[in-house]
Amino acid sequence: MNDRPGTRLLDALTVRFRADFGEAPFRRFFAPGRINLVGAHLDYNGGDVLPMAVDRGIYLAIRPRTDDRIRLRSIDQKLAVDIEAGQVGTRTRPAFGWGGYPLGVWQGFREATGHSTGFEAVFAGDLPMASGLSSSAAIEVVTALALDAIHGTRLDRQQLALLAHRAENGFVGVRCGIMDQFASALARAGQVLLLHCAGPRWEHVPFDPSACEVLVLDTKKPRLLAKSGFNERVAQCATAHEVLRTHVRDLPHLALYSIADVEQSRSAMGDVSYRRARHVVTEMERTRTAAAALRAHDYVRLGACLNASHASASGDYEVSCDELDVITAAARTCDGVFGARLTGAGFGGCAIALLRPGHAEVVQKHVGAAFLSRFGVAPGFDLLRNGTGPVEIG
Repeated sequence: MNDRPGTRLLDALTVRFRADFGEAPFRRFFAPGRINLVGAHLDYNGGDVLPMAVDRGIYLAIRPRTDDRIRLRSIDQKLAVDIEAGQVGTRTRPAFGWGGYPLGVWQGFREATGHSTGFEAVFAGDLPMASGLSSSAAIEVVTALALDAIHGTRLDRQQLALLAHRAENGFVGVRCGIMDQFASALARAGQVLLLHCAGPRWEHVPFDPSACEVLVLDTKKPRLLAKSGFNERVAQCATAHEVLRTHVRDLPHLALYSIADVEQSRSAMGDVSYRRARHVVTEMERTRTAAAALRAHDYVRLGACLNASHASASGDYEVSCDELDVITAAARTCDGVFGARLTGAGFGGCAIALLRPGHAEVVQKHVGAAFLSRFGVAPGFDLLRNGTGPVEIG
Protein backbone atom coordinates (compact mmCIF):
# COMPACT_ATOMS: atom_id res chain seq x y z
CA MET A 1 0.00 0.00 0.00
CA ASN A 2 1.71 3.18 -1.17
CA ASP A 3 -0.91 5.84 -0.63
CA ARG A 4 -1.27 7.62 2.66
CA PRO A 5 -4.22 9.14 4.56
CA GLY A 6 -7.59 8.00 3.19
CA THR A 7 -6.43 4.44 2.53
CA ARG A 8 -8.12 1.23 3.55
CA LEU A 9 -5.53 0.84 6.30
CA LEU A 10 -6.63 4.07 7.96
CA ASP A 11 -10.26 3.08 7.54
CA ALA A 12 -9.54 -0.25 9.20
CA LEU A 13 -7.73 1.53 12.02
CA THR A 14 -10.73 3.77 12.62
CA VAL A 15 -13.21 0.88 12.56
CA ARG A 16 -11.12 -1.15 15.01
CA PHE A 17 -10.66 1.74 17.40
CA ARG A 18 -14.39 2.47 17.55
CA ALA A 19 -15.23 -1.21 17.94
CA ASP A 20 -12.85 -1.66 20.87
CA PHE A 21 -12.99 1.73 22.57
CA GLY A 22 -16.19 3.50 21.49
CA GLU A 23 -17.18 6.50 19.44
CA ALA A 24 -15.64 9.33 21.49
CA PRO A 25 -13.18 11.51 19.54
CA PHE A 26 -9.65 10.23 19.01
CA ARG A 27 -6.57 11.34 17.07
CA ARG A 28 -4.47 9.58 14.42
CA PHE A 29 -0.72 9.72 13.75
CA PHE A 30 1.88 8.24 11.39
CA ALA A 31 5.63 7.59 11.62
CA PRO A 32 7.70 6.19 8.74
CA GLY A 33 9.95 3.19 8.58
CA ARG A 34 13.34 3.48 6.97
CA ILE A 35 15.95 1.87 4.85
CA ASN A 36 19.62 2.55 5.42
CA LEU A 37 21.45 3.23 2.18
CA VAL A 38 24.94 2.82 3.66
CA GLY A 39 26.34 2.68 7.19
CA ALA A 40 25.74 -0.87 8.41
CA HIS A 41 26.12 -1.21 12.19
CA LEU A 42 27.77 2.17 12.58
CA ASP A 43 25.25 3.97 14.76
CA TYR A 44 26.13 2.21 18.02
CA ASN A 45 29.83 2.58 17.12
CA GLY A 46 29.62 6.37 16.91
CA GLY A 47 29.77 6.47 13.12
CA ASP A 48 27.92 8.10 10.23
CA VAL A 49 24.84 6.55 8.67
CA LEU A 50 22.70 7.42 5.67
CA PRO A 51 19.08 6.35 6.27
CA MET A 52 16.07 7.29 4.17
CA ALA A 53 12.50 7.34 5.45
CA VAL A 54 10.07 5.43 3.25
CA ASP A 55 6.39 5.87 2.48
CA ARG A 56 5.47 2.95 4.72
CA GLY A 57 5.24 2.96 8.43
CA ILE A 58 3.10 2.65 11.54
CA TYR A 59 -0.27 4.31 12.06
CA LEU A 60 -1.78 4.99 15.46
CA ALA A 61 -5.24 5.95 16.69
CA ILE A 62 -5.14 7.16 20.29
CA ARG A 63 -7.30 8.65 23.02
CA PRO A 64 -6.08 9.75 26.47
CA ARG A 65 -7.74 8.35 29.56
CA THR A 66 -8.43 10.09 32.85
CA ASP A 67 -7.21 7.10 34.88
CA ASP A 68 -3.92 5.19 34.75
CA ARG A 69 -5.10 2.30 32.59
CA ILE A 70 -3.28 1.54 29.32
CA ARG A 71 -5.07 -0.47 26.62
CA LEU A 72 -3.21 -1.45 23.46
CA ARG A 73 -4.51 -3.17 20.35
CA SER A 74 -2.99 -3.94 16.94
CA ILE A 75 -4.58 -4.78 13.63
CA ASP A 76 -1.48 -6.83 12.78
CA GLN A 77 -0.91 -8.66 16.08
CA LYS A 78 -3.38 -10.80 18.05
CA LEU A 79 -2.06 -9.92 21.49
CA ALA A 80 -4.06 -7.26 23.38
CA VAL A 81 -2.50 -5.47 26.35
CA ASP A 82 -4.59 -4.12 29.24
CA ILE A 83 -2.66 -3.03 32.31
CA GLU A 84 -2.50 -0.44 35.06
CA ALA A 85 0.37 2.06 35.08
CA GLY A 86 1.82 0.45 38.18
CA GLN A 87 2.29 -2.79 36.24
CA VAL A 88 4.51 -1.29 33.54
CA GLY A 89 7.76 -1.35 35.49
CA THR A 90 11.14 -0.42 34.03
CA ARG A 91 11.69 -3.43 31.73
CA THR A 92 9.45 -5.21 29.28
CA ARG A 93 8.09 -8.68 30.03
CA PRO A 94 7.20 -11.55 27.69
CA ALA A 95 3.51 -10.98 28.44
CA PHE A 96 3.75 -7.50 26.87
CA GLY A 97 4.86 -8.88 23.48
CA TRP A 98 4.82 -6.15 20.81
CA GLY A 99 3.29 -3.83 23.42
CA GLY A 100 6.68 -3.46 25.07
CA TYR A 101 7.63 -0.81 22.49
CA PRO A 102 4.79 1.68 23.17
CA LEU A 103 4.87 0.87 26.90
CA GLY A 104 8.58 1.71 26.99
CA VAL A 105 7.88 5.06 25.33
CA TRP A 106 5.05 5.80 27.79
CA GLN A 107 7.30 4.94 30.72
CA GLY A 108 10.04 7.27 29.45
CA PHE A 109 7.52 10.00 28.64
CA ARG A 110 6.18 9.81 32.19
CA GLU A 111 9.69 10.18 33.60
CA ALA A 112 10.51 13.10 31.29
CA THR A 113 7.27 15.08 31.59
CA GLY A 114 5.43 13.88 34.68
CA HIS A 115 2.33 12.89 32.71
CA SER A 116 1.23 9.55 34.13
CA THR A 117 -2.34 9.08 32.92
CA GLY A 118 -3.12 6.17 30.66
CA PHE A 119 -4.39 5.94 27.11
CA GLU A 120 -6.07 3.57 24.70
CA ALA A 121 -4.62 2.98 21.26
CA VAL A 122 -4.79 0.88 18.14
CA PHE A 123 -1.72 0.39 15.93
CA ALA A 124 -1.59 -0.65 12.28
CA GLY A 125 1.24 -0.79 9.80
CA ASP A 126 2.34 -1.60 6.30
CA LEU A 127 5.91 -2.44 7.33
CA PRO A 128 6.64 -6.15 7.72
CA MET A 129 7.72 -6.93 11.28
CA ALA A 130 11.32 -8.10 11.83
CA SER A 131 12.28 -7.40 8.21
CA GLY A 132 14.93 -4.69 8.61
CA LEU A 133 12.68 -1.73 7.70
CA SER A 134 12.55 -0.63 11.33
CA SER A 135 8.97 -1.26 12.35
CA SER A 136 9.91 -1.13 16.05
CA ALA A 137 11.37 2.38 15.76
CA ALA A 138 8.29 3.55 13.86
CA ILE A 139 6.07 2.20 16.65
CA GLU A 140 8.17 4.04 19.20
CA VAL A 141 8.29 7.33 17.30
CA VAL A 142 4.57 7.38 16.51
CA THR A 143 3.81 6.70 20.19
CA ALA A 144 6.15 9.49 21.32
CA LEU A 145 4.63 11.89 18.78
CA ALA A 146 1.11 11.04 19.88
CA LEU A 147 1.80 11.31 23.62
CA ASP A 148 3.48 14.67 23.05
CA ALA A 149 0.49 15.90 21.04
CA ILE A 150 -2.28 14.75 23.38
CA HIS A 151 -0.50 16.22 26.41
CA GLY A 152 0.73 19.40 24.67
CA THR A 153 4.31 19.01 25.88
CA ARG A 154 5.85 20.37 22.65
CA LEU A 155 8.95 18.18 22.57
CA ASP A 156 11.16 18.74 19.54
CA ARG A 157 11.89 15.99 17.04
CA GLN A 158 15.28 15.13 18.53
CA GLN A 159 13.67 14.73 21.95
CA LEU A 160 11.07 12.41 20.44
CA ALA A 161 13.81 10.38 18.77
CA LEU A 162 15.79 10.08 22.00
CA LEU A 163 12.67 9.10 23.93
CA ALA A 164 11.98 6.39 21.38
CA HIS A 165 15.58 5.19 21.45
CA ARG A 166 15.63 4.91 25.24
CA ALA A 167 12.49 2.77 25.06
CA GLU A 168 14.16 0.22 22.79
CA ASN A 169 17.59 0.41 24.38
CA GLY A 170 16.53 0.40 28.01
CA PHE A 171 12.96 -0.86 28.36
CA VAL A 172 12.99 -3.48 25.59
CA GLY A 173 16.67 -4.28 26.04
CA VAL A 174 17.98 -4.19 22.46
CA ARG A 175 21.41 -2.52 22.46
CA CYS A 176 20.77 -0.57 19.27
CA GLY A 177 22.16 2.78 18.19
CA ILE A 178 20.14 5.90 17.49
CA MET A 179 19.79 5.61 13.71
CA ASP A 180 16.34 4.04 13.39
CA GLN A 181 14.56 6.43 15.71
CA PHE A 182 16.33 9.52 14.32
CA ALA A 183 15.64 8.43 10.74
CA SER A 184 11.92 8.19 11.49
CA ALA A 185 11.62 11.32 13.63
CA LEU A 186 13.76 13.67 11.49
CA ALA A 187 12.75 12.52 8.01
CA ARG A 188 12.05 14.96 5.16
CA ALA A 189 10.55 14.32 1.75
CA GLY A 190 13.06 14.27 -1.13
CA GLN A 191 16.03 13.86 1.18
CA VAL A 192 17.97 11.30 3.17
CA LEU A 193 19.46 11.87 6.59
CA LEU A 194 23.22 11.97 7.07
CA LEU A 195 23.41 11.29 10.77
CA HIS A 196 26.67 11.75 12.65
CA CYS A 197 25.84 9.49 15.58
CA ALA A 198 28.79 10.64 17.69
CA GLY A 199 27.17 14.08 18.17
CA PRO A 200 24.52 13.45 17.48
CA ARG A 201 24.52 15.88 14.57
CA TRP A 202 22.76 15.56 11.28
CA GLU A 203 22.24 17.12 7.88
CA HIS A 204 19.92 16.33 5.01
CA VAL A 205 21.22 15.15 1.63
CA PRO A 206 19.15 15.28 -1.59
CA PHE A 207 17.73 12.10 -3.08
CA ASP A 208 16.36 12.26 -6.62
CA PRO A 209 13.46 9.82 -7.11
CA SER A 210 13.45 10.50 -10.85
CA ALA A 211 16.99 9.11 -11.17
CA CYS A 212 16.92 6.20 -8.73
CA GLU A 213 14.34 3.89 -7.19
CA VAL A 214 14.62 1.62 -4.18
CA LEU A 215 13.43 -1.95 -4.53
CA VAL A 216 13.09 -3.94 -1.32
CA LEU A 217 13.98 -7.62 -1.66
CA ASP A 218 12.32 -9.63 1.10
CA THR A 219 13.92 -13.02 1.75
CA LYS A 220 10.96 -14.03 3.94
CA LYS A 221 13.49 -15.24 6.51
CA PRO A 222 12.45 -13.94 9.95
CA ARG A 223 14.94 -11.76 11.79
CA LEU A 224 14.34 -11.87 15.52
CA LEU A 225 16.63 -8.98 16.41
CA ALA A 226 16.67 -9.25 20.20
CA LYS A 227 17.46 -12.99 19.98
CA SER A 228 20.05 -12.73 17.23
CA GLY A 229 23.77 -12.05 17.32
CA PHE A 230 23.16 -8.29 17.40
CA ASN A 231 24.10 -7.81 21.05
CA GLU A 232 27.11 -10.06 20.50
CA ARG A 233 28.36 -7.72 17.74
CA VAL A 234 27.97 -4.76 20.08
CA ALA A 235 30.13 -6.51 22.68
CA GLN A 236 32.74 -7.50 20.09
CA CYS A 237 33.04 -3.90 18.93
CA ALA A 238 33.44 -2.76 22.51
CA THR A 239 36.33 -5.21 22.88
CA ALA A 240 37.97 -3.93 19.70
CA HIS A 241 37.54 -0.34 20.87
CA GLU A 242 39.22 -1.10 24.18
CA VAL A 243 42.21 -2.64 22.42
CA LEU A 244 42.55 0.42 20.19
CA ARG A 245 42.31 2.77 23.16
CA THR A 246 45.06 0.83 24.90
CA HIS A 247 47.45 0.29 21.99
CA VAL A 248 46.95 3.30 19.69
CA ARG A 249 45.09 6.35 21.05
CA ASP A 250 42.05 7.15 23.15
CA LEU A 251 39.12 8.10 20.92
CA PRO A 252 35.51 8.05 22.16
CA HIS A 253 34.10 5.77 19.44
CA LEU A 254 35.32 2.84 17.38
CA ALA A 255 34.18 4.44 14.11
CA LEU A 256 36.55 7.38 14.62
CA TYR A 257 39.69 5.27 14.19
CA SER A 258 41.45 4.78 10.84
CA ILE A 259 42.22 1.57 9.02
CA ALA A 260 45.89 2.21 9.83
CA ASP A 261 45.00 2.22 13.54
CA VAL A 262 43.17 -1.08 13.18
CA GLU A 263 46.05 -2.70 11.28
CA GLN A 264 48.49 -1.49 13.93
CA SER A 265 46.48 -3.27 16.65
CA ARG A 266 45.67 -6.42 14.70
CA SER A 267 47.89 -8.78 16.66
CA ALA A 268 46.43 -7.61 19.98
CA MET A 269 42.80 -7.93 18.90
CA GLY A 270 42.39 -11.45 17.69
CA ASP A 271 40.76 -12.31 14.38
CA VAL A 272 37.11 -11.68 15.27
CA SER A 273 37.62 -8.28 16.88
CA TYR A 274 39.94 -7.26 14.05
CA ARG A 275 37.38 -8.06 11.38
CA ARG A 276 34.60 -6.30 13.26
CA ALA A 277 36.76 -3.19 13.61
CA ARG A 278 37.83 -3.35 9.97
CA HIS A 279 34.19 -3.36 8.87
CA VAL A 280 33.37 -0.36 11.06
CA VAL A 281 36.21 1.90 9.90
CA THR A 282 35.88 1.01 6.21
CA GLU A 283 32.09 1.44 6.37
CA MET A 284 32.65 4.95 7.69
CA GLU A 285 34.56 5.79 4.52
CA ARG A 286 31.85 4.20 2.37
CA THR A 287 29.18 6.31 4.05
CA ARG A 288 31.11 9.52 3.39
CA THR A 289 31.63 8.48 -0.23
CA ALA A 290 27.93 7.65 -0.60
CA ALA A 291 26.86 11.04 0.76
CA ALA A 292 29.20 12.78 -1.68
CA ALA A 293 27.79 10.66 -4.51
CA LEU A 294 24.24 11.70 -3.63
CA ARG A 295 25.20 15.36 -3.63
CA ALA A 296 26.74 14.85 -7.09
CA HIS A 297 23.75 12.78 -8.29
CA ASP A 298 26.21 9.97 -9.05
CA TYR A 299 24.10 6.87 -8.51
CA VAL A 300 26.65 4.54 -10.12
CA ARG A 301 29.13 5.52 -7.43
CA LEU A 302 26.45 5.20 -4.77
CA GLY A 303 25.64 1.70 -5.98
CA ALA A 304 29.29 0.67 -5.73
CA CYS A 305 29.22 1.76 -2.10
CA LEU A 306 26.20 -0.48 -1.47
CA ASN A 307 27.92 -3.48 -3.05
CA ALA A 308 31.07 -2.98 -1.00
CA SER A 309 29.01 -2.45 2.15
CA HIS A 310 27.25 -5.78 1.71
CA ALA A 311 30.53 -7.61 1.11
CA SER A 312 31.97 -6.19 4.31
CA ALA A 313 28.82 -6.83 6.36
CA SER A 314 28.79 -10.41 5.12
CA GLY A 315 32.51 -11.18 5.39
CA ASP A 316 33.96 -9.07 8.20
CA TYR A 317 30.85 -8.43 10.29
CA GLU A 318 29.10 -11.76 9.59
CA VAL A 319 25.54 -10.45 9.79
CA SER A 320 24.39 -11.72 6.43
CA CYS A 321 23.05 -15.17 5.56
CA ASP A 322 22.79 -17.34 2.47
CA GLU A 323 19.42 -15.84 1.56
CA LEU A 324 20.67 -12.26 1.70
CA ASP A 325 23.87 -13.08 -0.18
CA VAL A 326 21.97 -14.86 -2.96
CA ILE A 327 19.24 -12.26 -3.38
CA THR A 328 21.68 -9.33 -3.58
CA ALA A 329 24.01 -11.18 -5.95
CA ALA A 330 21.07 -11.96 -8.26
CA ALA A 331 20.05 -8.29 -8.27
CA ARG A 332 23.55 -7.14 -9.20
CA THR A 333 23.48 -9.19 -12.41
CA CYS A 334 20.47 -7.22 -13.72
CA ASP A 335 20.71 -4.29 -16.11
CA GLY A 336 19.66 -1.06 -14.46
CA VAL A 337 20.72 -2.05 -10.94
CA PHE A 338 23.25 0.33 -9.39
CA GLY A 339 23.93 -1.81 -6.32
CA ALA A 340 22.40 -4.00 -3.62
CA ARG A 341 22.98 -4.71 0.05
CA LEU A 342 21.27 -6.07 3.12
CA THR A 343 19.32 -3.54 5.16
CA GLY A 344 18.60 -3.41 8.84
CA ALA A 345 20.71 -5.46 11.21
CA GLY A 346 20.90 -8.45 8.88
CA PHE A 347 20.51 -12.08 9.98
CA GLY A 348 17.55 -12.36 7.59
CA GLY A 349 14.80 -10.00 6.56
CA CYS A 350 15.29 -7.65 3.64
CA ALA A 351 17.85 -6.29 1.24
CA ILE A 352 17.58 -3.25 -1.00
CA ALA A 353 18.53 -2.70 -4.62
CA LEU A 354 19.00 0.74 -6.15
CA LEU A 355 17.88 0.80 -9.76
CA ARG A 356 17.09 3.05 -12.64
CA PRO A 357 13.37 3.89 -12.89
CA GLY A 358 11.44 1.48 -15.07
CA HIS A 359 13.59 -1.59 -14.37
CA ALA A 360 11.75 -2.98 -11.35
CA GLU A 361 9.60 -5.51 -13.18
CA VAL A 362 12.53 -7.15 -14.99
CA VAL A 363 14.62 -7.21 -11.81
CA GLN A 364 11.81 -8.82 -9.84
CA LYS A 365 11.34 -11.53 -12.44
CA HIS A 366 15.04 -12.44 -12.60
CA VAL A 367 15.72 -12.24 -8.85
CA GLY A 368 12.51 -14.08 -8.00
CA ALA A 369 13.37 -16.99 -10.28
CA ALA A 370 16.96 -17.27 -8.97
CA PHE A 371 15.87 -17.15 -5.32
CA LEU A 372 13.02 -19.63 -5.80
CA SER A 373 15.35 -22.05 -7.56
CA ARG A 374 17.85 -21.92 -4.68
CA PHE A 375 15.56 -21.88 -1.63
CA GLY A 376 12.15 -23.06 -2.80
CA VAL A 377 10.61 -19.84 -1.47
CA ALA A 378 9.29 -16.94 -3.52
CA PRO A 379 10.79 -13.67 -2.24
CA GLY A 380 8.74 -10.52 -1.78
CA PHE A 381 9.31 -7.25 -3.57
CA ASP A 382 8.29 -3.72 -2.77
CA LEU A 383 9.13 -0.57 -4.71
CA LEU A 384 9.37 2.21 -2.14
CA ARG A 385 9.10 5.96 -2.38
CA ASN A 386 10.99 8.48 -0.31
CA GLY A 387 8.83 9.24 2.73
CA THR A 388 7.96 12.19 4.94
CA GLY A 389 8.52 12.64 8.63
CA PRO A 390 6.05 11.73 11.36
CA VAL A 391 2.73 13.56 11.16
CA GLU A 392 -0.71 13.84 12.68
CA ILE A 393 -3.38 12.75 10.24
CA GLY A 394 -6.50 14.89 10.22
